[in-house]
Amino acid sequence: MRKGLAIVLAILLVFIGLISFDGYRIQKTLVGESEASPILAGKPADESSDAVTEATEWSAAKPFEQKTFETDGRVHHADYLPATESTNKSVILVPDEEQATPDGVAPLVQLYHEQFGYNVLVVERRGQPENGGKKNYGWLDRLDLIEWTKRLLEETGDESHIAYHGLGVGGSTALLAAGEEMLPTQVKVVISEGAYARFDDWLNHLADRQISYPAGPSLAMASTFNKFEQDFFYGDVSVTRQTSKIMIPTLFIHGTDDQLMPSRMVYELYQAKPGLKQLYPVRGAGHGQTYLEDQVNYQKRLKLFIQPFMTTN
Repeated sequence: MRKGLAIVLAILLVFIGLISFDGYRIQKTLVGESEASPILAGKPADESSDAVTEATEWSAAKPFEQKTFETDGRVHHADYLPATESTNKSVILVPDEEQATPDGVAPLVQLYHEQFGYNVLVVERRGQPENGGKKNYGWLDRLDLIEWTKRLLEETGDESHIAYHGLGVGGSTALLAAGEEMLPTQVKVVISEGAYARFDDWLNHLADRQISYPAGPSLAMASTFNKFEQDFFYGDVSVTRQTSKIMIPTLFIHGTDDQLMPSRMVYELYQAKPGLKQLYPVRGAGHGQTYLEDQVNYQKRLKLFIQPFMTTN
């Protein structure tokens, strides 16, 4: 009897140990300190095109100003491109995981700067190349985005009109920030592309794609490790909940063929948003390809949506 109980206990301890080890690997991979877990493998490769090449060359020739601020010993970085003609209209671009520099979002920088005549601020999130720190997929970054907004207002004045435009995880970050009560009133509109709705749900989706065994227990353990390290559980990060608090107009853009962030997520976000909103599904577009899939229609839809809310006296 005791021998049998000891065997069961030993098996249980081994099982818990394996789950803990795997959860630790997942958590360290997610914060950017390891590649031990395959959960982030299989990201779509960046696709090049003539439009991207042209925009990248255009961006490289522009006089971006380096902006920084420091909190808790961490220096946050951004790149600022003032409009050619003085204006109080600005856009803050929040790139996806692999697009942290102006070159990574060059087509949109060029669109806003040349066609819309806006000041453009491209911010980095924690864990991206210049910023350092740990990746947190928008939850802590939302507060940094609000701080960047306040600093941009110091540059452009309190009468400014500001748009948030986020891509992928950056789109989720923009929505998370826009749902905060402390959001500056000068932020007039949000554009979210390819965002996830709930962090734990998205991680389950990634695990189903990349991990060959049931990863639920390991993700729960990873979430616990993250609570100790970054003070939040994965289940705490609900973009859907924050979106339900957004009071400014919001445009949701999502590729119908997005495999990284399933398109079902945009419908959840759209349904949660009260008040003025618009849904723009881009047929045939994968993750990060919504603009390049149909540039003419994209530009038209974007301009028609944001222009009424960015009008200044």
